[in-house]
Amino acid sequence: MFSPASTPARRHGANRWAPWLLLASTGCLSQSYEISAPELQRLVGLDPEERGDHVRVTQQTAFGNDTSGMSTELDAADWALLIASGTSHDLDLDDSDSGDDEGDDGSAETALAVAVAAVAVTATAALTVGVTEGVRFDGWVQAPVQHPVLLVDAWGERRWARLETLTFDQVRGVDRAVLPDFADDLRRLERHPLDRAGFVYQLELGAEPAAFDGASLAFAARGALGFMPDQHYGFLFGAAFASASAEDPPQRPTSATLGVDHRVFLQAEAWPLSAGAWHLGPYAELGYAWARADDPLGTRAADGWMLAFGAALQLEWTTRLAMTLRAGAAWVPSVEPAAPLAANGYRLAPALTLGFSIY
Repeated sequence: MFSPASTPARRHGANRWAPWLLLASTGCLSQSYEISAPELQRLVGLDPEERGDHVRVTQQTAFGNDTSGMSTELDAADWALLIASGTSHDLDLDDSDSGDDEGDDGSAETALAVAVAAVAVTATAALTVGVTEGVRFDGWVQAPVQHPVLLVDAWGERRWARLETLTFDQVRGVDRAVLPDFADDLRRLERHPLDRAGFVYQLELGAEPAAFDGASLAFAARGALGFMPDQHYGFLFGAAFASASAEDPPQRPTSATLGVDHRVFLQAEAWPLSAGAWHLGPYAELGYAWARADDPLGTRAADGWMLAFGAALQLEWTTRLAMTLRAGAAWVPSVEPAAPLAANGYRLAPALTLGFSIY
């Protein structure tokens, strides 16, 4: 399922969509770079001629851009006028907003339809955010020492200054500073390594053994949202589902033709091992799971607590985006007593998934 496209037509299709994805992602990014308050304090402590050599910045998005009301064609005279015009300058920010359910019959088909719709929505959102974060720059730049700096305090007040003339009095109480790059004066140096601290979003697709005989591998999908207090561990709340259909007609009336498992869980993960861009660590999940199977006589269902464990291999892509390969097994309720690795109404469901984590 994750193998590269093998036909010229598929490769042509992928190449056709790639520029559009890149355009959509860059359209979400701005030409402004944010400097944190601690970094600003560090810069002010340097000699003026050294302040632009190595500046830690994060590229702002179009939705959180402090210079969104400014023209992209400001020349040197315009900058001088902005800075000399006073201690505060209000930007023209645009804050305008653009302005019968069916019942669940409890069948596996209905559960599958709901799960597929949820995966489609989250995958679309995750792809947009993932591509954007993959292109977004977070690292160090080199800037001219006379470059204009927009200072933003905790109350939203803005005032202009120059990098070389900043003083400790000017940056006292400043929440952040912004370096606009409308004239391509900033030179990107290197990206910051993967930074997991903060909120995290995960989306992965893969496969696991089907819950009944006479079926292909079950399609599996999982997503999670959580927080990483530290670079090396975190906690997430997630959901997963797996679905398979029988390849051959049922041999007996109670043989399942369609099966769907879904679950919600609390996940703990750790990343203790690293080698360059590669990271390895264990994870565990505790939650609740439901299983449904359709057969010619109707629908069978089971539910109960679930436990999962395994390991994940991660490749850092950028500062806030990493590819994740996850291998594990979950102990989940089963509606098929004869299912592989099943006992006492439960079965062991190994799974392999591949996806990305956005930090």
